[in-house]
Amino acid sequence: MKKKTKDLAKQIQDALLALSDVMLMETLTQWLDRAEDELAYLDWSDEYRYMLGYRVQSDTTGAIYSSFESLDEAEPDGDGGTWVVPPIEMLRGLLVNLSPEDFYRGILPLAGDALRHQAYEEGWGSPPSTFSDGYNFMRCLAIHLRYKDLESQGMKHRYSFSLQYIAGRRRPMDHFSAELSFVHALFLHR
Repeated sequence: MKKKTKDLAKQIQDALLALSDVMLMETLTQWLDRAEDELAYLDWSDEYRYMLGYRVQSDTTGAIYSSFESLDEAEPDGDGGTWVVPPIEMLRGLLVNLSPEDFYRGILPLAGDALRHQAYEEGWGSPPSTFSDGYNFMRCLAIHLRYKDLESQGMKHRYSFSLQYIAGRRRPMDHFSAELSFVHALFLHR
C-alpha cells in the first residue's frame, strides 16, 4: 500500500474516531443503511455489519449467532433473526485497533457504497477502486467527518465551506493554496 493511501486512510480513521459516541453510531448506522439500499445483494451489506461486530439474535429462541448462516444452520425451522448492535465501546475498540490497511479494505468500501450519490453530487471523486486511487474521495470524506464533528459541537456556522471548494474539483491536492492550507490544517491536523 502506498504511503499516501495509508496516510489518507489514517486521516479518515482518526476523523471517524474523533466523533462523539452518539455521532459515531449515527454515522455508521447511516452508512450501513445506505449501503444496504445501494447494494444489489443483502449479503454484501451483511458483511459490513459482521465486520463491525454486529450479531444476529434468533426471533424464536433469543440465542445470539455470529451470522444469519449460523442461525439458519442451528434453527432451520426458526422465524428468522434480528441484528444485535454491538456496544459503542466494542465498536470504537474495533475501529481503533484496525491497521490503516484493514481500515482501507473494510471501512472505506462501506463509506464508498454508502456515500456514492453524495460523493457524485458534491464532486468528491470516486471511492478507491481498480479504476481510481480514490484520493480526492478520501480527502473529502476526512473533511466531511471533521465537519460533522464540528457540527455536532455547534460550530457549523463558523466553518461553512463547500467540500468542492476545499478539496478542489478534479485538481490534485499535493500543493495547497494559502486558503486550502488553512482548511487542511484546521480539519485534518487538529
